[in-house]
Amino acid sequence: MIFTISLFLWITFFGKITPMALISGVIVSGFVQYIASKLIPKGPSVRMAFKILMSLPPAIFQSFRLLFSRPVFTVRSEGIPENRIEEFGKILSVTMTPEEIVISKDREGFLIHEVKH
Repeated sequence: MIFTISLFLWITFFGKITPMALISGVIVSGFVQYIASKLIPKGPSVRMAFKILMSLPPAIFQSFRLLFSRPVFTVRSEGIPENRIEEFGKILSVTMTPEEIVISKDREGFLIHEVKH
């Protein structure tokens, strides 16, 4: 997927489709794919991207609800997922919602501050 996206961007920024644009695009996209395969850990990245996208509507709803309510602040702890991709997705989806924010991570889990109504 990274190869396809980088090839598309390369040809788009090149201006027109020529043999030189295709050859250089394949070379650059192959290099990007190689670097990405070394840097990005393996895991359920498509599922995490979908989970992050699905947390957008609740985030928008919560932001409007916070504007018109009197909040109460609480703190809770939650376990850390084993996979780094799932951990990143969890942190991002929690932090994206206005009612919750991950403050720290330790051995016991995430320390999450919440705004309740």
